Amino acid sequence: MSTQDGPPFTLELFEQGTKHLLAMATGCETCWNPAEQDPRKLHNLYARNLITCYVSKFADLSSSLIDAIKKDHFLTYALCGRSLIEHVATMRYYVLHKYKPLFDSGPADMKALIEIDDQFLRGGRFDWQSFCTKDYSKLLNDAGERVRMKKSHSSQKTKGESDASLTTPSAINVTTCIDKWAAVSSGVQVVYDLFCDMVHPNVGSAFLVASVGPDGLYFAKNKGDSIGRQIFEKSFPMLGSTTLKPFGESILVLMGTIWQDDELS
Repeated sequence: MSTQDGPPFTLELFEQGTKHLLAMATGCETCWNPAEQDPRKLHNLYARNLITCYVSKFADLSSSLIDAIKKDHFLTYALCGRSLIEHVATMRYYVLHKYKPLFDSGPADMKALIEIDDQFLRGGRFDWQSFCTKDYSKLLNDAGERVRMKKSHSSQKTKGESDASLTTPSAINVTTCIDKWAAVSSGVQVVYDLFCDMVHPNVGSAFLVASVGPDGLYFAKNKGDSIGRQIFEKSFPMLGSTTLKPFGESILVLMGTIWQDDELS
């Protein structure tokens, strides 16, 4: 099963792509500096940092996935694979459902553009400010309050509101991103469901550490033929064909939103 047109996806092709991404991340020359006042230059700063950020994360996940395959760590392979799908889904959501409508409508609304940039880069649900300042009592108090609110069903929080510090924009739920993608490519839903099942504490993840020997099934990898490897061999082409092309296309769209130097004068 493949969700994209093109040649068969191989581990060698995946390794080549990962080396290219690592080179891109290493060549980063743009330092994060949100003090920029010109909105177009500020968007350029966001866009270049977003590109580097997502390339770096994709490269890290891909490198870990390759290492896991070579070591027969198929549960780690599945964890990295699901994260790759979620990162591609999120990038695709922003470029097609946030940036594209804004630019297609005419001259970009700069305030709205910067808000999209900021949510894309900094969106989250965890209070990183309290964590970094070691304000663990606030983290514990906030967690306890959320538990109490869930139990009483009296939460007044609106849909999509962040659980994190008020200085952090709320993150887009990855389910929303997957749903938008699956609406035009149902195979994406199948691949995502597969990788989710492979990492949840259920039979999917149990298969990844199982093997079949002369006496039957063992939930250990060294008793015979690895079930995890069989699942990898079937799922890896699906993962590669689902993620690689959309990731590259999303990067190119984001690059296309950057104002050139002669447009900034």
